[in-house]
Amino acid sequence: MPGKRLGLSCKEDVLNPQELRNLVSICELLRDKFIVYCLAFGGFRVSEVVHLRRTWANWEENTLTVPLRQDCGCRDCNYVDKETGKTKGGIWRPKTEHGHRTIRIHPTLSPVLWEFLAGQDGLGLTRQRVWQRIKELRDMLSEGYRILHNIYPHCLRATCATDLAHNKVSSPGLQHILGWSRLSSAESYVRSGEQRAIKEQDEIYSKYDR
Repeated sequence: MPGKRLGLSCKEDVLNPQELRNLVSICELLRDKFIVYCLAFGGFRVSEVVHLRRTWANWEENTLTVPLRQDCGCRDCNYVDKETGKTKGGIWRPKTEHGHRTIRIHPTLSPVLWEFLAGQDGLGLTRQRVWQRIKELRDMLSEGYRILHNIYPHCLRATCATDLAHNKVSSPGLQHILGWSRLSSAESYVRSGEQRAIKEQDEIYSKYDR
């Protein structure tokens, strides 16, 4: 499965606005839009996208709540390791306790989420298949655009985090939205956002006469 390059973080593979628009433009299937939008605009983990249900959405409050636990009949949640006997017992839980969170629905994600969940209650794909589909979309995209780097689920989640940091979301706020267990994860994006803002200022100010 595609992933971040050795020695680099997902922040190095963040899509710029035009690259994200290009990726969105080739998502003709509603299912593909649901996957890409949940990752890039919702900042969800792959396992969260796979297990997202209608019950997560509160349309009156415009929020999504990732539950602390959820009964699940998928293969991953019911798999029994033959050697250890370990199993999730048909229960899905987010990666960390901080993964249990309530967030606002991104305006770009909202109509896609509404349309998708109106037709079916869940994605019905495995995590592995979501990774594969993102790779297939990347390959489709490379036929019409110059791809400067790899595209994979975590880099789309990092794209969401970077955009939020660039728009001055605080470290604690970013930690909550992305469901990170450590504040340091959010702080690294805030620092990156500040560096990006300074770089953009330099590019603008360099055009002025001194």
